[in-house]
Amino acid sequence: MKKRIVATAILGSVALLLSACSSAEGEKAGGTTTISFSHWGNNEEAATLKSMVAAFKKGNPDVDVQINWVQSDYEQKLQTTIAGGKQPTVAQISNNTLPGFAAAFAKQDVDSSAYYTDTFVKSMTVAGEVKATPFVAKPKVMAVNAALFKAAGVDLPSADTPMSVVDFIALAKKLTSGTGKSKKFGSGPLYYPNWLITNGGGVYNAAGDKCTLDSPIAATAADTMIAARAADGFTPTPADADGQDMFEWLATGRLAMQPDFGPWDIPKLVALKDPDIKLVRVPGAGQPMEVTGLGISSKATGAEKTAATAFVKFMSTSTDAQSLLTTAKASLGVPVINGALDSFKQVAPDLNLAAFTEAVKVGVVEPGTVKDPQIRTAMLEALNNDTALGAGKQDPAKVLAAFNQTCQSMLGQG
Repeated sequence: MKKRIVATAILGSVALLLSACSSAEGEKAGGTTTISFSHWGNNEEAATLKSMVAAFKKGNPDVDVQINWVQSDYEQKLQTTIAGGKQPTVAQISNNTLPGFAAAFAKQDVDSSAYYTDTFVKSMTVAGEVKATPFVAKPKVMAVNAALFKAAGVDLPSADTPMSVVDFIALAKKLTSGTGKSKKFGSGPLYYPNWLITNGGGVYNAAGDKCTLDSPIAATAADTMIAARAADGFTPTPADADGQDMFEWLATGRLAMQPDFGPWDIPKLVALKDPDIKLVRVPGAGQPMEVTGLGISSKATGAEKTAATAFVKFMSTSTDAQSLLTTAKASLGVPVINGALDSFKQVAPDLNLAAFTEAVKVGVVEPGTVKDPQIRTAMLEALNNDTALGAGKQDPAKVLAAFNQTCQSMLGQG
């Protein structure tokens, strides 16, 4: 899932986090061991994690897990606790940002056979060492409004075979109609880093040691997005989409296709009465898949480390825990073990949730780099400032080629 981090400003939140992390960790009288667990997420996701922790405590009454729910700026606050010597015993971490925190996490002994694809463990590996245990996968599928396809006399995309980017664009244009506030769009907004992957490109090469934004694919992806946002285009402009719920547009018939439909949208789909929405494969080369893991503090020793290892193993490989990842009310993502896949699909047996489990097998997990968050932020700023993706007028090919040098320099700093 792209991470859904609730953007709220909480005065003194860093101080509260530090206080929570520092409270009574270690072994207590009576044989109870206390560990802390930090995570991000919205209200529903936090409630899900709380229920998973409760399930662990039920089977491990000698371990007290103190939950630290970080509601905004997760990575920044996690870094603050590490720098201040108050690191949580266990921390949720994304494959994208793991390299920047690898030094703070202990090497973990993970059995790859516990998972149905070795992609999970590879995504949690930095410099040859597994630094976090796979916890949940967040692949993307494409959701389509079948009624709009029928009205346009167009066949639905294959549920199993992804259409090409060229075919997707042609279909999106055909399904676009009307003007102004009554305009119906063939596709939802395209997000550049994801659309770049769909076109077969990426910010980095497979090894993650070279920036590739000077490639023709990178420029073509930007050019397509600019055309798609034009007055006669097939996606809403950022101004059109600002503050709008794209799922609501899909459900009410303003969008024909939503190409970045994530597992976090499943509860919304389940809540619809008689939904005429189908889930199919993402076009082209797919979209990036995030894998979230659980890292154990390198400072944890003795009883703390033993308790943390047991907790992480339960969250990652227990069917009881993994079956709680998605319910009709909330979804953190797709389970990482076979034993929980059936319960995931049964949350909505008529909605082809198997599309998500199939998407996991072909999902693109981008190489992690230490400076990845900063590189992506700077890349989007360059595109928005200097090209028609934002307020600029420069040729995307030239802007991306120039930024590629900056990207490579930032990689070197990492």
